[in-house]
Amino acid sequence: MKIEARSGEPIEEATVSVDDAELVDLLEGIADVVEGKRSHLHFAQGGGPQLVVRRASEGQDPIERSMDWWVGPLLLAGALFLIVGAITVLRWALGLLA
Repeated sequence: MKIEARSGEPIEEATVSVDDAELVDLLEGIADVVEGKRSHLHFAQGGGPQLVVRRASEGQDPIERSMDWWVGPLLLAGALFLIVGAITVLRWALGLLA
């Protein structure tokens, strides 16, 4: 079992206090994750702490999570480069015809 903060850094110890109804919900949710009915389980208190449970085999490591912030802008820059290149080639081709 790996317990980590939102940033992906490991946490040595965490204490989760639940009442009987919350414990039943937690166990049913974990059973859904194990059976594949859910990809992950998310418990949250309004404006308070959160608990997320996911299978280790389906989870992402912190490097894959941090990769999300630069892949989108990289794809956007590539698309912009292609559009500008296509416009330049089109203008050059029209200049040859005129």
